[in-house]
Amino acid sequence: MLDRFSALFSKDKSPLASLKAATQWCKNLDLADPATRSAKVHGIVTDFIAGNQNASFESLQALMLIDEHVQEAFDAVCYQYVSNPRMSKEIEQKLWKDIVAYAHDMVDAYQRFVQAESNEALQKQFAPLMPMVLARSLRYLAIQAKWHYFRFEKVPPKIWTVAHQLYRLSEIGGFDSNPFSIYPQASTEISSCADEYIQMLMLNTLANNNLSVRQIDLVDSWLEKWSKLIQISRKYMDDRHHFCVNLQESQGAQKINTDLMGEPYRYWSLNEIVNQVQEILGRLLTGASYASLDLGPDARGPAVTELLKHLDVFWTMSMRNSQVKRSERTKVTKAVDVIYGLDRICGYIKEDNDKFMRQGRDVKDQIDYDEIMDMRLYGFVSSRTKQKSTVSNPYVVNKKLNDWHTWAIDNESNGGYGAVLRFSENEWIRPNLLLGLRLNAGDNWQIGVLRRIARISDDEISAGIQVLTTTPVMVGMHSEQNDRLENMTVTELGFTGGLELPNVRTALYVPHQIEGKSVNTLIMHSADYGLDKIYQVRARDKRFSVSLGLVLEKGIDWIWVSVNVLRQEN
Repeated sequence: MLDRFSALFSKDKSPLASLKAATQWCKNLDLADPATRSAKVHGIVTDFIAGNQNASFESLQALMLIDEHVQEAFDAVCYQYVSNPRMSKEIEQKLWKDIVAYAHDMVDAYQRFVQAESNEALQKQFAPLMPMVLARSLRYLAIQAKWHYFRFEKVPPKIWTVAHQLYRLSEIGGFDSNPFSIYPQASTEISSCADEYIQMLMLNTLANNNLSVRQIDLVDSWLEKWSKLIQISRKYMDDRHHFCVNLQESQGAQKINTDLMGEPYRYWSLNEIVNQVQEILGRLLTGASYASLDLGPDARGPAVTELLKHLDVFWTMSMRNSQVKRSERTKVTKAVDVIYGLDRICGYIKEDNDKFMRQGRDVKDQIDYDEIMDMRLYGFVSSRTKQKSTVSNPYVVNKKLNDWHTWAIDNESNGGYGAVLRFSENEWIRPNLLLGLRLNAGDNWQIGVLRRIARISDDEISAGIQVLTTTPVMVGMHSEQNDRLENMTVTELGFTGGLELPNVRTALYVPHQIEGKSVNTLIMHSADYGLDKIYQVRARDKRFSVSLGLVLEKGIDWIWVSVNVLRQEN
């Protein structure tokens, strides 16, 4: 074995012996396919680590040249994993292990030179290359972290420990924010040690968002550009910063609280990155093409817009909740029925409301003479008859009976519940999802928001739910303005082939307090919101004219707003 290593690293054999040897070896490497190229580089790097050879300036130059030369091939192998969700389990496992092991060994190889820099004789030689060495190492650490997110796994603590150490070294060297091209021959992309570090930290904030492999990879590619909008600070500013990281702990981004202060901590704000996401969404809404937004060649279609909306909602929520402490939790063993989707929730809340409003009238449960006559005369129900029915019953929600999920409640607090559930049965869950909750069959439905998701095992997830209200009321909303495009449905198709547009929306009235004062609020469809809109709202047997006010929170398809009551209708 020792003879093998001696032969491998002799000056005329090893591609890592000198820059000249590496250059010649790379020429021969180009003849192979991407997977083979990547495997061959991995092989010589593994042998270099195992050979325990002394680090020299020439071997560092050779390693950096080979690393840059193989980037295109390594990216192709990574893309094969990301773009092929239907590959067999055996192929997926092999690819995953190959990619993670490659990134791990590249970090170990570069670490050899980082540690050798403490040698005064080598320090002057290594110093010019050290910013690039640290930045590349941070990128390979971020790749390992991302591949663990693909499997909903926690990042191994050692990866965070090494990342914090490397970033701290860049601070000590005074080049943490110096811009340069990490792979100048392969790409014109400009980065820095701080950019690579913050990109890794920001992707970590989304680790429990239950995103798909493709979504995680897409967001990571956007963060390559967006990370440059964020500055890491040593000094905490109460009115600005939202996340922090402890350079002496083996974990990633943390929510800030009063205990997380001092020298080991670094802080950053989400304002700029949220503004960037909102600007992109605004341009999409005004008709901009995806190509003009610089989101990458594969970023097309409604799924990309939904992902951007998710980032906007989640990071905005993180800004709002960055300093909110959780209530103390109590261990319990309970079960809760869960429904999701605003329309479905409205249907069940209406059912609750009707149970406690015996004087309420639901004309759709009775025989309507006018509708029978319309069907006999025309073959469909006329607009005039429908308008007359709407006056008495302005909202009708279709729902299926018993279409809820049952979750096991593990703990509860003043603000909500902690649940444990199977991922395979609940793949639809996402942070900031609006939920209806019911502890017992005879109880009323409550309104909650899914705040936190964490992976426990391969098919087990913990979820944190905040309860917004235990006494919601379903309301019908009518506007004289034009109906939103999303609500266009064919409700009448008779001999004339005419179209009729519904003009009644559904929403939830939620009692709420802001700074100790009671306010009226509505949870409504996002498409129904507009600062200039006035709605006639029917809540049980009362009617009000209201204007929409302050936005309290946004979901992907819902929005929670305060309302100003203008007058009560007779």
